[in-house]
Amino acid sequence: MKTKFYAALTALAAALCLFQACDDKKNPGEDPSIQVTPESIEASWEGNITEITVTANCPWTLSKTDGNGTAVDWVKCDRSSGKGDQKFNVKIEQNPTGEARSATVTVFSGDVKAFIDVQQEANPDPTPGPGPDPGPQYLELSFDFTVPGLGWPTSNDDSWATLKNCDSGCATDNDGTATSNSHRRAQVTYTLDGKDYDFTFADPNGAEKHNIRLDPENKGVYSGTLRYFGLPAIEGKKIVKIEMVQNASTKTSATFFRNVGVTAWVYHKDVAITDIQYVSGGEVQNQNTNGETYTYELSGTYPNRVYWINSPTNASIIKSLKLYYADADGSEVAPGPEPADPTPTPGPDDPGEDPTPVEPTLELEFSFTGTPFEGWPTAAKYTHVDGGVECTYPLNGTNYIFVPADCDGASAGQAFWMPPVEASEENPTAKPGYFALNAQYRYLGLPKIEGYALCRVICHNVYLSTTAPKIGVTTLINGSAAHPSNDAYVKGGELQTWDANGGGTYTYNLLETAANTRYYLYAYAKAGIDTIKLGYYQPKQ
Repeated sequence: MKTKFYAALTALAAALCLFQACDDKKNPGEDPSIQVTPESIEASWEGNITEITVTANCPWTLSKTDGNGTAVDWVKCDRSSGKGDQKFNVKIEQNPTGEARSATVTVFSGDVKAFIDVQQEANPDPTPGPGPDPGPQYLELSFDFTVPGLGWPTSNDDSWATLKNCDSGCATDNDGTATSNSHRRAQVTYTLDGKDYDFTFADPNGAEKHNIRLDPENKGVYSGTLRYFGLPAIEGKKIVKIEMVQNASTKTSATFFRNVGVTAWVYHKDVAITDIQYVSGGEVQNQNTNGETYTYELSGTYPNRVYWINSPTNASIIKSLKLYYADADGSEVAPGPEPADPTPTPGPDDPGEDPTPVEPTLELEFSFTGTPFEGWPTAAKYTHVDGGVECTYPLNGTNYIFVPADCDGASAGQAFWMPPVEASEENPTAKPGYFALNAQYRYLGLPKIEGYALCRVICHNVYLSTTAPKIGVTTLINGSAAHPSNDAYVKGGELQTWDANGGGTYTYNLLETAANTRYYLYAYAKAGIDTIKLGYYQPKQ
């Protein structure tokens, strides 16, 4: 009876896998698309909050403008960018005027755009104004970073020891140690009209090397991905407007984004891009066109404070800046504490209302010690494909689909099946094969089975390097060279630190997983795996 049951189950799984293989081929090459619900908001003069649902198959960015294309500050969004299907809130602030007003929230990815029309009624009892507004009086400063003779560092190898310390007093070059300080900042001076202004070069917290400098060909300030360029803090004044000109190479691909925004903090290098909070009006803009002026109208800034230009997706070269500063009026509220290190940590002993692991009804064991099957990547570096490469693993007459993958946008793939090494005169000891998550930001997508949900993952590791592996189970592939955010880890699949010497067995009892869904082993620090045991169960309908 038991033999017949497993034979029937195997046949069912094979049929379902064929269905799945066909179904999974619908998405590759799909054109970017974005839809929003609702597409319009009608707010009373008192304002309101509306939840927006984004349905998309690509990364996207938000903008908020009036009919003239000028950024507005009375429409607030609780995120500035995202990827795929997500939700965000739009807050309409109270209208103090006796006139109705309108704006447009645009969700866009290159030329693909979706619009949310915002209409707000007039205030029936508007607050009387003080009379004609003479207009704000700004301190305007123009800085050209293509001029010779600035004397700033022009390579990543330049020691920062000769530069001024930042205001926090941190070491300028960490005494040669990449991780001895959480912040790595140094100030450089620009003399304008006989007065010195301090700009700040900064790597993200926890960075392993410097990657912000003056371009050696005098193109401007080179700011690597997730690096920060601090703007001068001026006593008694707050920055309210930035006009920026880009001088990086032009790329026209619809999938390329040189996003540049303005933030109040230097974030940790491992923070998810979608978790970076930008200043209101300083949300990221796609600066792909050289020579064009990109304008940021900032609100809610604080006086005497450094604000940071940040490039979260691709490096930029800032040719010039025109900065506008306004007088502080005493109403500004000091910002809160700097964001903490976002390194995910295992959850509490009690993972929720139902901490009891689900017992699998279908168990599969996959060994990577033998010769790789056809179609699997087997080299330390291979051509990267966003979303990973589907690879077939035949087991007991059924083909199961794994997906070796890298973070989207990686330069080369480094998740592969290392073939076994036969004994020879040069290497007398034979070595079995293993699956290598050969660097951080690498993934292995686990098989999804129709009607079944993944509930248990058991890995046995092998020696790969002296670095202790850190592996978790995620719901997605991250869209950049950054670790997934905490909420991307499956409940029960939080990061575990493995023995660097190999030989350990590590179990993840997953909770709240869904049927017909692919989940991913994720390498926060690289690892080698020789066997993987997977447990599945059938959720109740």
